[in-house]
Amino acid sequence: MKILLIGGTGFLGSHIVRKLIERNHETTIITRNPDNEMPFDKTKVKFIKGDILQLDKFEISDKFDVLVYTAMVPFKPSRISNKKLKELEIITKQYFKNTIELARKLSCPLILTSGASFETKGDEVADENWQIARKGMAALGRCYDELISEIKIKNSIPLIEMLPAQIYGNGGMFDKMISMAKNGKIVLLGGGKNYLPRIHVNDCADAYILAIEKLPVGKRFIICDNENVSVKDFMLYLAKIFNAKKVVKIPKLILRLFIGKHIFNTLTMNTKVTNELIKKELGWKPNYPTYREGIKSLIE
Repeated sequence: MKILLIGGTGFLGSHIVRKLIERNHETTIITRNPDNEMPFDKTKVKFIKGDILQLDKFEISDKFDVLVYTAMVPFKPSRISNKKLKELEIITKQYFKNTIELARKLSCPLILTSGASFETKGDEVADENWQIARKGMAALGRCYDELISEIKIKNSIPLIEMLPAQIYGNGGMFDKMISMAKNGKIVLLGGGKNYLPRIHVNDCADAYILAIEKLPVGKRFIICDNENVSVKDFMLYLAKIFNAKKVVKIPKLILRLFIGKHIFNTLTMNTKVTNELIKKELGWKPNYPTYREGIKSLIE
């Protein structure tokens, strides 16, 4: 297949690219900096130098079987003010609008990434029919919901939605957690009683490969492992595996003052989800069925 990626040099995107190379797919990446070092064999892929925010500045003449979007709006993991959130919302909307417009121009299916951001209580478990909760940093995706609704009403492009849980592995922002654990310390934010779904980056990339090859147009998939886990249990197991003896607990009140309400709401949301649909529809099965196997793999 001929695949075009936006976000192909990022944490998840680079894992997808490596798997596409292994499966002999012709892979092209849109990137601002094609000369940068990449976490995959650059000789096995093609590059289009460009910025999706400036769609009119570059031309794409090739035809593609699918366009895959896994990009994230770049921002520093620090306190986010209301003003900054609005700025990021504007950029996020432009990312999505331009990506959708590119899919229209190329007349190909679009695999679009949002996130498994649902608000559940007690024993509730969210599936793909639940409404995405636009709390915290997930509020950046409010425009996503509007754009998706418009696509479905007008049937304007063949669309597949991917909703990954929190992605972990060797790389990306999770490297900071691993580094702290290796140095003997982990930080437990706000008590950690809330549940946040997780997925190992390799398993997440496998899900995208299946979506690319099978193109289940019109479907939305939650990508998570088989066991819902509390933040506390996840972090304490991370400490156990890396033999981190010191657990720093930051109370909710202090945490909110320090990181601001938007990131606070993201980290303290309670979310339990199921992966039954993607297993059934795509035959996907995680190699790391729970966080325990996944975290152990980080030291192998």
